[in-house]
Amino acid sequence: MMQYSANGRLREDLEERQRATVWPDTLRAGRSVDEFLWKGDPKATPIQSAGLLVFATFWLFLFAIAIVVVIKGVLERELATTIIGTAFGAVVGYVDFRLIRNAFRHKIRHAPSDGKRE
Repeated sequence: MMQYSANGRLREDLEERQRATVWPDTLRAGRSVDEFLWKGDPKATPIQSAGLLVFATFWLFLFAIAIVVVIKGVLERELATTIIGTAFGAVVGYVDFRLIRNAFRHKIRHAPSDGKRE
């Protein structure tokens, strides 16, 4: 009987882990990832924060490209290139700022109270 309950728990555990591959659960999992990227999580593990930083470096690279395009547009006096590069750079820079900020978001730690009121 003990063997059966251990196998039953193992089966239940495997089924729970594989639930993220069917439709409603993938939507729920995707929503939590999007929320983590955009809002951050003070309880994120160091691996999650490092992964977010790796993802943010891609956006930082796009931001650097936008800066180069703007500088090139200014030097060649191309108004359209400058405006498009500035708009693109502003959007990418905003997203990159949010991602990097969320990667470094930490839990706020309060001083322990001794239970006394003044």
